[in-house]
Amino acid sequence: MTIEKLLYAYLFLINLLTFIAFGIDKLKAKMQTSRISEKALLLFSLTGGILGGWLAIFIFRHKIKDVSFLSKMIFVTISWLIGIIVFLP
Repeated sequence: MTIEKLLYAYLFLINLLTFIAFGIDKLKAKMQTSRISEKALLLFSLTGGILGGWLAIFIFRHKIKDVSFLSKMIFVTISWLIGIIVFLP
């Protein structure tokens, strides 16, 4: 398996896990039970799940009013964009 295929597989899985984590957190919020921390959700996004995170935010309408969290997600997104521009040929 080539490094590109491994990278694509990793990105697919981390985005899927991020999407699921946001969905579980939304469900736990509705049930008023213990939740997944914002730090964990941001870490999922930072480690490659940024697309899954944004998709979950809009599909589940989760944390859409939390300006602090959204500003952190925007920072993570900008960091990823800078990383892509700098490190990809």
